[in-house]
Amino acid sequence: MHRVPHRLATGITAAGLLLGAGLLAAACGGGGSDDAATPRTGPEVYAAYCATCHGAAGQGGVGPKLAGLMESAYPDIEDQIAVVTNGKATMPAWGSRLSAGQIRRVVEYERTGLGG
Repeated sequence: MHRVPHRLATGITAAGLLLGAGLLAAACGGGGSDDAATPRTGPEVYAAYCATCHGAAGQGGVGPKLAGLMESAYPDIEDQIAVVTNGKATMPAWGSRLSAGQIRRVVEYERTGLGG
């Protein structure tokens, strides 16, 4: 019977452990995007990502005023979602940093919680 050299056996064991750890991290959402600090609601996402430019109440600042204007500017909510996702002019794209659900919730908040 042939014996596996010690170094080879150690390497195989280490590779297996790394693979297992990687699979466990992926199954548990190892990216950290679902931890307790991740903004989930529309107001939380707005406060964390939008208020810096658009103001805490949507009054504007670095970015344009949002309060009371979103439903008239974007009658179709999908158009507003596309702007938040892909960016437009000086508006940065948030599609790579926020989930589709976070974007939809923040857009809904901008349309209702900030007065449309």
